[in-house]
Amino acid sequence: MISVVAATYNGEKYILEQIQSIYNQTVEADEVIICDDCSTDATVRVVNDFIAKNKCSNWRVVQNGNNQGYCFNFYRGINESKGNIIFLSDQDDVWLPQKIEKMTAAMADSTIMALSSRYIVIDKDGNEIKDSGIPYLGSVFDNSIEDISVDSQIGCSWVRGFSMCFRSEIKQYMMPLDFKSLLSHDWYISMLSALIGRSCFLNTVLTKYRYHESNVSLSAMNRKTLTGTTNGKRITGLNESIAGHTALYNGIFPNMTQDNKTEICRFIKLEGKRKKYLQYGDFFLWLSLIIYMSEYKRYYKSLRGGFRVWIGDLVYRMKK
Repeated sequence: MISVVAATYNGEKYILEQIQSIYNQTVEADEVIICDDCSTDATVRVVNDFIAKNKCSNWRVVQNGNNQGYCFNFYRGINESKGNIIFLSDQDDVWLPQKIEKMTAAMADSTIMALSSRYIVIDKDGNEIKDSGIPYLGSVFDNSIEDISVDSQIGCSWVRGFSMCFRSEIKQYMMPLDFKSLLSHDWYISMLSALIGRSCFLNTVLTKYRYHESNVSLSAMNRKTLTGTTNGKRITGLNESIAGHTALYNGIFPNMTQDNKTEICRFIKLEGKRKKYLQYGDFFLWLSLIIYMSEYKRYYKSLRGGFRVWIGDLVYRMKK
């Protein structure tokens, strides 16, 4: 059984195009759940009108009683789903017609717990952006399957939920962790999948990712280093990162190796030192963190990225 879980919040501008692309799939989903997080615009009306017009008896709208935030909105939809393969959908992207067909075919390999497709980036008008600046888009599009390691995801959320499907077995491992900064539910699901079985990319473009200023995921991506964020945001991000990685470190997973635990522990300690500096402003503590630059480079994917995080902490603390 295939489930699609879409999370919406004030998405009336693009939601019709998104749900139309889900409806147009060459393989139909067995259920589509649209979980709305107290939209104040016409999102729910647009979706309900579409369901009624197209007689989508296997579609339903779930409305939260109060605003949950995007992570918990997705969690609710996931918990409501009954499928053994669950696709996630944002409210403003576009699925290519063979997305469900091709991804479920790849999921015939029972070792794959989560699968993400490649995607192109479009602007608010649907035009492709050739050089979007979004990292990790990939450059191989040959229908191959590429593993995503645990280590490559430590401290880094670069798997996009809108491109993902995963097995329902993941749900038994999921804790109600709330992410509002760089990490998110998609990072969590992909990491759990890699620790339980395999998390993979299907090197085929199957989604158009809409790139505009109101994207929740885009806002996080543009804050890669959290430099210049308002008071509290940087520490909030560190708290979420530490909590997420600690939950993984303390969990019991079939594929968790000692090397995984060691690397996750090292990352938690580094984030803890950064948090201590941001809280107390000990300049010498910040200066001493330069000796961890090789770890900064690893966790933030480049020397430049790691250096920006290190300098960003100083700038952030000076603004307080």
